[in-house]
Amino acid sequence: MALLLCAAAWTGAAWPGRATAAAPGRPAAASPEGKPAGTPAWRAEFDDVCGRTQDAMAIPSDELKRLVARADALLPAVERLEPTQRKVFLRRLQACRNLFQFVLDTREGA
Repeated sequence: MALLLCAAAWTGAAWPGRATAAAPGRPAAASPEGKPAGTPAWRAEFDDVCGRTQDAMAIPSDELKRLVARADALLPAVERLEPTQRKVFLRRLQACRNLFQFVLDTREGA
């Protein structure tokens, strides 16, 4: 019996009448949007903007312009992060923005 309780605690299985937290090493429960609970608003926006880079060539020009503007609007929030996170997310945000701008520039030049 003790082994079953220990296994249930490790896997995060629900015990009758008891709420459970995430098991060690497991991510927190996801929100309905699929983001981990407690995700800051800037991170959700960052994931949405930079998650579109895979399809950059298929996105219409007006949407690309909006994505560039959204990336620019995210800059102040990312600049407020602690130094290590700031360095990583600024570089990633700049890369996303540059890709969208590059696609726009190549379309206008063609």
